[in-house]
Amino acid sequence: MPHSVINAINIHYRDQGNSDRRVLVLIHGLGCSLQYWDCLFNAAALSHSRILAIDLPGFGFSEKPEHYDYQLPSQSRLIFDILQRLQIRTFDLVGHSMGGTIAILMALQKPQRVRRLVTIEPNLLATHAQLSRRIAQYTEDAFIDAYEEFRLSVINTVKGWFVKLRQQHVNDYISHLSRTTAISMYRSARSLLQETSEPGLAGALKHIALPRSLILGEESVQMRSSTIPEELRDSSVDTIVVPGVGHMMMVDNPDLFTHTVAQALQ
Repeated sequence: MPHSVINAINIHYRDQGNSDRRVLVLIHGLGCSLQYWDCLFNAAALSHSRILAIDLPGFGFSEKPEHYDYQLPSQSRLIFDILQRLQIRTFDLVGHSMGGTIAILMALQKPQRVRRLVTIEPNLLATHAQLSRRIAQYTEDAFIDAYEEFRLSVINTVKGWFVKLRQQHVNDYISHLSRTTAISMYRSARSLLQETSEPGLAGALKHIALPRSLILGEESVQMRSSTIPEELRDSSVDTIVVPGVGHMMMVDNPDLFTHTVAQALQ
């Protein structure tokens, strides 16, 4: 897959489809990578689109520089720089979990560039970000020292993200964490909590002046613990609750997930 040096950082991405087609930009969550979007790249319903997925700096096969701040606003600006390099002007934007939060920040920053915004289990409030809150209990230096132990200790947290739990699902995520540095995890998690602190981003999502969808898993821990934020009830945000899936719905039921995203983009 191609790489591009953006702001002195080597960024790994996957770009599929003709450049003159409708563009779909995908942003993954904390500790994940573009591989979690594989089912969308293989979807017949999206074959009419050009699809671009990015490994955020510090994740997947992108470079992981210690000097980078890994703040979510910095990551949103970097994605815009990638899009400029690839000569992509307007696009549909899809983000999962932390990627959904970054997608909201991008739509707030340059709404004229985003045709449609689809957020999947986004972290709208700090209470949604269970893993990040756990990381934030450490100082940065302490987290770096404890990272290997932490990486193996998150199994119980990760298990709650899946409905159709298989050990391979947990192993895959733990494997992704092995390609992620302690610094990128820590700084991203702290920034996520900062961006979603009170009043959170539900109000921002409600008022962004473009078509928006909020996709939630019926069995998600996030859905059960906090339900739909009050600001989004009876709003123009198209809220879709997907039956029988959890936070990692692209793993729980790839076909239903793909169908839901394709419908949200219509």
